[in-house]
Amino acid sequence: MPTEKERLDVVEPQVASLISHVGQLSAELERVTARLTVLERRLSGAGDGPLADLDAVDGEVAPLVEALRRAWDAEQEILADPARVELRQEVLEFEGLKARRDDARSRLDGGRVPRFERDALSHEVRQVEWLIHANEASARRAAERLAADEDATAEQWRTEAVLAGEKARGEIRDAAARRISGALAQYARMPVWFRVGLGEIPTPDPSFWLESAIAVLAYRLEYGVVDAVSPLGPAPSASSGLQNWVRRTNVHTDITDRLTTLAATFHLQ
Repeated sequence: MPTEKERLDVVEPQVASLISHVGQLSAELERVTARLTVLERRLSGAGDGPLADLDAVDGEVAPLVEALRRAWDAEQEILADPARVELRQEVLEFEGLKARRDDARSRLDGGRVPRFERDALSHEVRQVEWLIHANEASARRAAERLAADEDATAEQWRTEAVLAGEKARGEIRDAAARRISGALAQYARMPVWFRVGLGEIPTPDPSFWLESAIAVLAYRLEYGVVDAVSPLGPAPSASSGLQNWVRRTNVHTDITDRLTTLAATFHLQ
């Protein structure tokens, strides 16, 4: 028969292991409980305070939004740099076609040319003339757009409005940061679009989440997005090549990538 000490030697490691497991389960239960509490608060409106009207265009935000509206109007006739480069390239290529045609014609008219070379030059002239005809309308539109862009960028009121918009863009981000910080401090109920887009505050470092929230609100204020559910509203298009639409599309893409990262982080936690 085993002695009492021998029985204790067998049981004590088992008891210690059970105590360790109970401690781990307790810690995990506390973590899950805290997480469920956060989720319940998010689902119920992210707080028990008043509903935060983050989209309100009033107070310090109103003049900033107005400055951004004027900048948008000013940029409506100004091309974005990539579009300007593309149009210039199109015009240059068209002018190059005309130069090729004129050079070939000059060589044909310049005196004695061997028969085989004359045939090749005649073929090149016909081919290049076909390309010129096919691209003439597009090249003309490109030249007209470049001329209109040059005229628009020379207008002083547009330059002033664009500069004021750049300044307002930074200030509206600061205003958005203050609004969000104030709402979180008051434990206010966040709008549906905020909860849909931002979700739960990640731990242990919420800085990326906060930066993304500020970017979303600044976007909504700048572009007048009032959709109650979608954080960014309809996706913009940069197909016009205009500076205002290209900027908006780039910002929309950047914020969408941020929100996608946040969603992935939420599922991994």
